[in-house]
Amino acid sequence: MFAHWYRHVPLPEPVEVWFQQEVLSAPDVGIRTVAMDLLRNGGELVVPRAQLGHRFPHLHPATWAIRWERHEPWTKHTGFSQVRVQHTNDPLDWDELHGWVADVLGGGHVPELCVVDDEFDATVYHLGLADPRGNQRTVHHLHDAERQHVLRTCHEALPMDGGFFISQPGEWPLPAVGVDHFSGRFLRHEERTHLIEPVSEGSGAVYANLSERGLLLRPGFKYGCKWRVYEDAVHAEHAPWLVQTRSGAPTTWEEVCLAVRLAEGVNKKWLCAVDHSGELAYLNIQRSG
Repeated sequence: MFAHWYRHVPLPEPVEVWFQQEVLSAPDVGIRTVAMDLLRNGGELVVPRAQLGHRFPHLHPATWAIRWERHEPWTKHTGFSQVRVQHTNDPLDWDELHGWVADVLGGGHVPELCVVDDEFDATVYHLGLADPRGNQRTVHHLHDAERQHVLRTCHEALPMDGGFFISQPGEWPLPAVGVDHFSGRFLRHEERTHLIEPVSEGSGAVYANLSERGLLLRPGFKYGCKWRVYEDAVHAEHAPWLVQTRSGAPTTWEEVCLAVRLAEGVNKKWLCAVDHSGELAYLNIQRSG
């Protein structure tokens, strides 16, 4: 189809019968054709993996093609990206996606995703693994007296809607944990739990991991995610990241597109926390075209 549109190569006759046969043999022929059209629009080269087995025998099964940028000689250069193609309603497996991204990065390529909607419009995304870090004081920085003060204060905190209230926090040694309010300090449930007995699974484990990286976490409900995440104090900068946990993550590519567009609309990077063999990884998806 691409050669017919741009190189004036005639299609097999009769065209209707040929295309019907193509659809019967490969129902995704439409979205692959659209992806080829979009990705080659700038004069770049896209070659399906089926034709590259001799050069790249160990490509991940989810990789559909390799793309070369226009200045790269494809016979000598290993290529710029590995491309996968998805329809907006395709189900999403975050473990599989993380495995694909890690495999592509390990092969020296950019993981590139082309998502096609029901109107056969396409959007291209680049994927990667982020390593968010901050400069906030963490529990591990506390000396013994500070640690005892924090534990005692947390146990004495008064339950209130949404968390716990500390009426007399004293010299609170963790500026990133809790907020000053009502002439005291308010801790969310996850913050108090982390200080008393950190959780090793679910969203509690993600909160603990991000906190131990020196990051400051605030609720992200305004942006459709679990947390907005800061490197520095809230008043010193905007949050560079929006982080979603696995349990609250999108289940289709359409939902991913919405989440990423919202994040980029407020100049933030959208990250999904994925547990990989007991280690947390932060998968970043951002639009490239």
